Amino acid sequence: MEVQAWLDPPLLGTPIEDPTRAGIRALGFAVPDLGAATARLSAMGCTAIGSGTSPFGHARTTLRDTTGVILDLIEDTSVPAGETRMRHLRITCIDLAKSVAWYEGLGFSVIGQAHLDDATFLGVQGEVSADAVRLRLPDEAYEAVLVEWHTPRSHGRHVSEPYHAGIFRTAVGVDDTRASYAAMTAAGWVFDRAPTLVELNGTPVPDMWICFLSDPDGVPFEFVERPRSAFRP
Repeated sequence: MEVQAWLDPPLLGTPIEDPTRAGIRALGFAVPDLGAATARLSAMGCTAIGSGTSPFGHARTTLRDTTGVILDLIEDTSVPAGETRMRHLRITCIDLAKSVAWYEGLGFSVIGQAHLDDATFLGVQGEVSADAVRLRLPDEAYEAVLVEWHTPRSHGRHVSEPYHAGIFRTAVGVDDTRASYAAMTAAGWVFDRAPTLVELNGTPVPDMWICFLSDPDGVPFEFVERPRSAFRP
């Protein structure tokens, strides 16, 4: 997770809280004790806005942190006491089928899907209808959770300014950014930015190449050159 403070241009707006607005809506964490984690974060200034059981069967609480970013806490008793695991990005989409196909093309696989007719765990009251899909990369525990809202309808698009307050982009590691870019471009994928070299002298990958493309709702994905041979035995 990367935290940035924008000076020029200055930070714009506030994090978007509307769960039906297209784009990245929340950062999810797995915790061993939901009550204890919620109490600890509340004492630090976070605000609980909803709780209950998700359509995937998980006990969870939704909070707003002190900057306005939405956090999903998921209880997972397999997480050791006193520890936390990053778990997912929750992303609202306009067309679930279109988005799932895009993510599968990127290498994600569907690991679960469910229908929502109760969203009190997100702080949404009243009649709702939505469909959700959990996706995961082959060698990565972190998930993308896509949600298409029917009642009320998903709307809008992800923010376009990188200096807008909130969660802006996600990144995936690739062995060779330029090779991935060439192969995907040849297959018809459209990128926002071609590969660019970023120098990181003194690191396991001193010459890091990055490029960008966006999902159907404008969520930016950064390809970061992270050869497995440099980081894994």
